[in-house]
Amino acid sequence: MAKALKNEEKVGAAACETAPKKEKNFTKEQLLNSERFRGKRDLARAVLADGKKYSAEEAEKIIDKFLKGSVR
Repeated sequence: MAKALKNEEKVGAAACETAPKKEKNFTKEQLLNSERFRGKRDLARAVLADGKKYSAEEAEKIIDKFLKGSVR
């Protein structure tokens, strides 16, 4: 019974290591005031929606997508 318990512990530990980490979400204002977006504040202010929360990576993707968009 002790061996079975150790195997379950190994499975549980492995599951914890591979579980996706939850990213912290921030408001548009928090992102605008952060050091990370210091050089992109005007752009972030234009493309991020008020009242919505974004992870830092999600906000970066939105900004990058906007920058890579085609000119009409």
